[in-house]
Amino acid sequence: MTFSIDHASPIPAFDQISMQIDGLIRSGLLEPGTELPSIRRLSQDLNVSTGTVRHAYAELESRGLIITSPGRAARVAPKSKMSCDVLAAIQCLVEAARKKNVDLNATQSVLTTMWSMR
Repeated sequence: MTFSIDHASPIPAFDQISMQIDGLIRSGLLEPGTELPSIRRLSQDLNVSTGTVRHAYAELESRGLIITSPGRAARVAPKSKMSCDVLAAIQCLVEAARKKNVDLNATQSVLTTMWSMR
């Protein structure tokens, strides 16, 4: 499991961490029960503070994607994987956006707008 942070990005490091883990969980690449790196280990690997990783893990836990408990490794929560039909629809969106040369930020913006309209 390899994570990376773009320290020059305007996106806060804790968001970058949580987005990467979220994507791996929802895509099924991180299975329920899989242990995540410890807060200390991940903060050292990414050269960020432990508070940054703690914030990312707290965000993921609040969304029901991971489970944390004192003295134990954080792990992927049960039933946190997206259904195949949702993943297929997302894959279609990604492929269509790439074909039309629509960048990621524009695609996310449209998706966010559509999500809030429901």
